[in-house]
Amino acid sequence: MRRWVVLAAAVLAGAAPVTASPAVAQADAPDPARAIKRQLRGEHGVRISETDRFYFGAKSTVSGNGTRITGRLRLAPSGPVAADLTWRDLPAPKAGKLPPGKQTSHRMIRVGGNTYDDAAGYPGGPVPEGKKWIRFPDAHRGRTNRDMARDASLQPIDLYDTSLMKTLLKCSKSERVSGGFLYRGTLSRRELGRLSKGAFIDWASGRPVGAKSKGKVSWRLWTDRTGLPKRLVTADTVGEGKDPLVKRSDTRYTGWGLRLAITAPPADEVIDEADLLEYVRERNEPIPEDSGNT
Repeated sequence: MRRWVVLAAAVLAGAAPVTASPAVAQADAPDPARAIKRQLRGEHGVRISETDRFYFGAKSTVSGNGTRITGRLRLAPSGPVAADLTWRDLPAPKAGKLPPGKQTSHRMIRVGGNTYDDAAGYPGGPVPEGKKWIRFPDAHRGRTNRDMARDASLQPIDLYDTSLMKTLLKCSKSERVSGGFLYRGTLSRRELGRLSKGAFIDWASGRPVGAKSKGKVSWRLWTDRTGLPKRLVTADTVGEGKDPLVKRSDTRYTGWGLRLAITAPPADEVIDEADLLEYVRERNEPIPEDSGNT
């Protein structure tokens, strides 16, 4: 989303590596990684509903503003290849509803390496008449486009990376619950970054989580009786000081295997990011001459 909550400029230090909990095997439990892999096929997908909140301190109730993401993903053997999502800003839990003028909600479509952003909410200036979508190419390094290109989620764990999931499940405790199974685990951010092979991006710094990263990621994964994920809840903690930065993500998955097609918006309704910036510059010309008072 274009409007991100800036929580801190410095990376907290002092976090110790976290040791993964040993797995507790369920003899008759299905393999979630295998169940996910069976869903990674063309022209099929899944619906998601995700809430992400950002906090100062593990028990903070002061902040907690965040993002709500709902929509559909089209899958392929490589993971999500297309998405049609709506992003909404969320106030802190105790702040109540946002005033009507401050409510922000916009739709985004990703197809291949391109992300199309609803032009109605573009804050950077006027948009040419008839253009309803702004295309951000894969080379665009904005945070939203990066997250959309990876797995269309702000989760620190890429659920569609079956190799990663297989490893995480081995170091999870599992238990039978109503309707399926629950898997719990914790890893240091450093170790999860290594397993994710650069795909785990630090939400506080915008850089890949690496060998010097501090903090931990805890997860709870609920599956149905066949092993398909129903809900993934994570807590991604940056550092372990008195007031660490924490991102809590809660994603629900429904409609696994639904047939769907997600296509790019009509070409005549799209303007490229570079062309839009040039259009805005032209609209702002001529620039007044410096009168000598600056």
